[in-house]
Amino acid sequence: MNIETKSVRGDVADYLKFGWKHTDDHSVRSGRTAHTEHILARDKDMPNYRLIAALESKYFGLKASLKTYNPMDPLMGFLAFLIFIFPFIIYALVKRSQKQKIQAWNGQVRRKMNVIVAEVEPLL
Repeated sequence: MNIETKSVRGDVADYLKFGWKHTDDHSVRSGRTAHTEHILARDKDMPNYRLIAALESKYFGLKASLKTYNPMDPLMGFLAFLIFIFPFIIYALVKRSQKQKIQAWNGQVRRKMNVIVAEVEPLL
């Protein structure tokens, strides 16, 4: 058996979709802070390993490209309203457009991520 291991912080649910098995938890201290790292393992001799690894890489690449929408800053909106109502309207329209574009982008990325997961499931 050719075992591959990985240490992950945070949620491991995405990794489990790609054949990783949770083996252990490890507490790590860094200065005054401490966090838990999850140790994952996967057999490199499993059937379709290369395809699964390639799909995993593609999945996490897409996940990294997800964007975050920052809502309108109330102070900025109020200042724009105080200065003149027109800048407030422009600011509100720009933020609404930005939110719609980010939601559309994230929707496309999530659909691609779901397709990748659907491709991996029969391979496991």
